[in-house]
Amino acid sequence: MNKTLIALSLLLAAPAFADDDLGAALAQENPEGGGSIRAKKEPDMAAQQRKADKKNIQARVIAVKRGAFPNVALILKVSKPADDGPNKDKVKKDDQVVVSPVYKMAATAPDWKDSATVVNAGAYYLTESDNVYVRLDTLDGKTWKVGYIERR
Repeated sequence: MNKTLIALSLLLAAPAFADDDLGAALAQENPEGGGSIRAKKEPDMAAQQRKADKKNIQARVIAVKRGAFPNVALILKVSKPADDGPNKDKVKKDDQVVVSPVYKMAATAPDWKDSATVVNAGAYYLTESDNVYVRLDTLDGKTWKVGYIERR
């Protein structure tokens, strides 16, 4: 075979980036240049409003007693009492309170379309030493029914 023909066939068979660095070739194909696109999660404005509410107490979970999901009772130690609202003077710093979340019911099961019920169901997964925001609603015997409870 002719040397020119052999050289021509080798030139045609070589990949387009044979003379270039593989990374440079990929960078040309990908205008991002290796940058990453991260998923953005918009802040939950409702959660921020709940957490900033002056009717909340802040507390630490001392004990958890679970029943059938989502039923749970918690013993909390108050770290910051409420600044406002009808229950602001009913619990003080370092008080221990027993709380139970309230769920909106649909027939015989919790209404999972209700956002407050979904937030309160998270209390089932709290553990000792978790810090929480709590809205105390009513005192039923020795147990406070809470409008919401949410991890800090």
